[in-house]
Amino acid sequence: MASKYLAREEAPIGPETWKALDAAMMEAAKGVLTGRRLLHIEGPYGLGLKAVPLQDAEMEAGLIASPVIPLSLIQTTFALGKRDLAAHERDGVSLDTTVVAQAAIECARLEDTLVFKGASGVPGLLTVEGSNALQLSSWDEVGKAAEDIIKAVTVLDGAGFHGPYCLALAPGRYNLLFRRYPRGPMTELEHLKMMVADGVFKAPILESGGVLLASGRQFASFKSGYYICFYFTYHKTFF
Repeated sequence: MASKYLAREEAPIGPETWKALDAAMMEAAKGVLTGRRLLHIEGPYGLGLKAVPLQDAEMEAGLIASPVIPLSLIQTTFALGKRDLAAHERDGVSLDTTVVAQAAIECARLEDTLVFKGASGVPGLLTVEGSNALQLSSWDEVGKAAEDIIKAVTVLDGAGFHGPYCLALAPGRYNLLFRRYPRGPMTELEHLKMMVADGVFKAPILESGGVLLASGRQFASFKSGYYICFYFTYHKTFF
């Protein structure tokens, strides 16, 4: 985070306060971020990365082009009171980091929206061309989730994606997996993890359903310019 573009050294607060703010940010964001847990992560490459180049393609005879995928910048602003910061640093008064957590959650939601739904002409996992779709049952009965995921794995297997797999589910679906089978101690989540070896995750950005994909860089990857962090702007960040 020691980047001149973040201007953190210009802020009138000490390293310990930055440490507390960073901790609050990370704790809030990790409860929302799911997309990057499904994908192979590359980077961060720095704030200057604005596009990801793809393989050269011949547009017409003798003309080679280098298509790119634009890299979105996610940001939001928040304000912290100077008196609150002074009381924290001078007198040890606990610092209210609610606005920090809210800003981190907003950025995390925007990131997962990009990963799952896409934006600005760049598709997400749910909207990419060539993806397969499967109608899920209601999961009212224990075992129905496993049956549906077996069907989904079979579809991917038939399409040439032989695993390992990872799975992201809407909260309403994910929470049902903690029910135990009537004739044994195993939960449905434990059962699914036997088929989906690279993880089953709750994805708050999903309103319903889920996404099952084959793991690996060769199928999909997450390229990062810079990880979630704070930058300092006097007129917007402090009052």
